[in-house]
Amino acid sequence: LEPPLPALGLLAVPALAALLRYRRERGPRLAAFCELALLAGAARRLWATPHFGPDDLAFCNDQGRVRLVGVVADEPDVCDTYQNLRLRAESLTLLPSGGEAGADERLVKGTLLVRAPRYPARTYGERLAVSGELETPPVFEGFDYRDYLARQGVYAMIRRPGIDLIETGQGSPFWAALYAFKARGQETIAQILPEPYAALLTGILLGVETGIPRELYDRFNATGTSHIIVISGFNIAIIAGLLMLVGAKAVGKRRAVWIALAGIVLYTLLVGGDPPVVRAAVMGGLLVLALFLGRQAEVRTSLIFAAIVMTAINPFVLWDVGFQLSFAAVAGLIWLVPLLERAAERGLTPLVGPGRVRGATGLLSGVLLVTLAAQIATGPLIVYHFGRLSLISLLTNLLILPVQPMVMIAGALATMAGMIWLPAGQFLGWLAWLPLAWTVWVVNQTAAVPFASLTLGHFSPWLLAAIYVGLAGLVWVASRSIPDDKAKPPEPVFG
Repeated sequence: LEPPLPALGLLAVPALAALLRYRRERGPRLAAFCELALLAGAARRLWATPHFGPDDLAFCNDQGRVRLVGVVADEPDVCDTYQNLRLRAESLTLLPSGGEAGADERLVKGTLLVRAPRYPARTYGERLAVSGELETPPVFEGFDYRDYLARQGVYAMIRRPGIDLIETGQGSPFWAALYAFKARGQETIAQILPEPYAALLTGILLGVETGIPRELYDRFNATGTSHIIVISGFNIAIIAGLLMLVGAKAVGKRRAVWIALAGIVLYTLLVGGDPPVVRAAVMGGLLVLALFLGRQAEVRTSLIFAAIVMTAINPFVLWDVGFQLSFAAVAGLIWLVPLLERAAERGLTPLVGPGRVRGATGLLSGVLLVTLAAQIATGPLIVYHFGRLSLISLLTNLLILPVQPMVMIAGALATMAGMIWLPAGQFLGWLAWLPLAWTVWVVNQTAAVPFASLTLGHFSPWLLAAIYVGLAGLVWVASRSIPDDKAKPPEPVFG
């Protein structure tokens, strides 16, 4: 049972008293502050828990057939044989069995998921009349679809609907323009590159992964390289860097900061604003602001600040797998890379000598140590959530990560050029095709290696917690033996 909010308030009284009483003593003050932060997080979680009333859409779940009127409130998620629509509900009618006569319409609020046929294609801003069984999202074996949708504020769905179009153009002009631009980008990529490279580039640039063939996607998972398809900090870094460079020449360095920040926000909205993207956008925005203020960006503070902001807005993001993996990967880069560099220096010094060890370590940390740190940090989570462990992941990442900057930059240039003049995009598309072809070839070859991926099954969350507590303890013990100049994490880190 969850404690009520007043109980949390009472629990906060001793912590507040301790904070005031021991404000000059670091240990007790830190303990009191941590307790208050924990209680504040619990209160925010309770406050966000939905309570449905008669006016809420989910209140009518599992009561039979309904006729519902609503507006498509998001970009349709198009799959091979169906499309998922997010409808902002406006009114609902419970249909009596055997006919529609005599049914009473009432106003409702909430968002539902409609699993519609693939055709006709639906667009953002359409007002639709949908009829079907309004139900609570199901829980599948190995995947809690209900919880997944609830984290996004969706508590109802219709899976086999009848749909009538009422009118179009009922959405925001801003979102309509943004989605039209994204659709134009997808169409251009499909025209300048063959498959599956077009689908892969669409996922890397625009965050649309539905076009990637299932077999290829499974091979990315088996080789531990599916992270390159997910929009990440590298995308944000490229956007911010290009806008800062161009903006500095056009309007000056100080004004270019605001252009870069606007670009980060627009790109985050364009690709869908999933938790890993938002985390990277917050950290990227803080870095840009630090440059504007003439301050040095501190990545540990940026990561923690991003987590606080995101969980304050939506506390359920803590249970999002993408957020967990993104946070763990960046934490690994911040805290593990310096330790791995130190260990590499100690191991390489007898082989290459003290004078060359820094250069050798720098070469290793560019890809190998960074990849190893991210995999150590995310490995337990991957096994816990997906029940598998990739044994070929390190090698595959070492082979494909060096070409990913070229994929991003050449792919973006080809797409933008193609949106202006298609032949120019097709010409530049060859620059993107080369690293994409190399990426797909390496993934296919390494996925075919015997025992490339092991199925381990799921384990207890207590074991997961114990692993990370143990890892944190090892990092703490090891870091105490590293001088301050070596313990400092690399700058900047977007993840």
